[in-house]
Amino acid sequence: MTKQMKEVKLSQIELETSFRNKEKDLSLELDINRNGLKTPLVVEEKSADKYVLVDGYRRYYALDFLGKEVAECIIEPFTSEEERIIKRLGKELHTKRRTAYQLEKMINRLLENEAYDAKLIASLCNVSTETIAKYIRGSDVNPEWLRRGEKANVGRHAFTDIHNLDVNDDTKDHIVDRYIGKEINKSVVDVIKKSTKEKAFTNLPEEKTKECIDEIIEKKSQEYDAIREVVHKNSLEAKYNKYSHTFMHNVNLRSLTKIEKILGNNNYINFLSNEQRMELNNLARKILLRLNPPITWLNFPNDVQFYEKHAEKNVKNLRNKVFRPSRKKYVINRKM
Repeated sequence: MTKQMKEVKLSQIELETSFRNKEKDLSLELDINRNGLKTPLVVEEKSADKYVLVDGYRRYYALDFLGKEVAECIIEPFTSEEERIIKRLGKELHTKRRTAYQLEKMINRLLENEAYDAKLIASLCNVSTETIAKYIRGSDVNPEWLRRGEKANVGRHAFTDIHNLDVNDDTKDHIVDRYIGKEINKSVVDVIKKSTKEKAFTNLPEEKTKECIDEIIEKKSQEYDAIREVVHKNSLEAKYNKYSHTFMHNVNLRSLTKIEKILGNNNYINFLSNEQRMELNNLARKILLRLNPPITWLNFPNDVQFYEKHAEKNVKNLRNKVFRPSRKKYVINRKM
């Protein structure tokens, strides 16, 4: 049977809807209503009065919404569900009209048949094996995430990245919630993914990872050095480690060097108000106090006997000095 064109009743067309949602497209409906169906549907002839829709789901739904009873169709020989999926998938992968969720479902359905693997699917669809593989890699992602993500109309591939993060499940769920809530996008997820691979991040206690990730999100920085600073700061706050200590020391040196250069600008220094000078002096004093804190009682060694012994000796010396005149003076007084 060769391809042919003819009008087919919509009631005679079967839909394989497991990979497609019923989509209402107002602009397409208006166009078809004004200009008619420009591109025919593609169907396979199952029997004399039964057809299976291969391509044209949006057009089919538009015709159905408009109350049309027939559609112009290209008739193709009847094949199998897998072969029809390959036809759709090959077109969708090149036009990118379908969501990643739909493409993933189609690929996973093909993989249920042992005759198909990523390499064969890629070859039949004329794409790279890596293109197919990226959909397969996410096959173990939490299905509830995907259900919620598809409903919220957010990208699919970020869920795979979140799933593969080296953090606990609670933290993953927290990132997913913020992603589905559209507080963050895929580029932010990429930054989180990169930052969690930092050596300093691995030093964070588990209970501090969520806090650090939230700070990375709130930073909203396009410069990764700023994100690294967040990671090292949190790591060092949690526990001393030489790597983060060195990193933060270098951050301070760069910052203070920058400040020194600004202060070297006479047009800046000479026109500071008294209030501005006071603000800078107060901040400088705080920094100096951090570097050289004043000695307090708590800083002394905790040796009570040492203090008692020396205190007693000091008191004794003080008494001798104040209350006992020297022998020489006493003799002179007697002679007088």
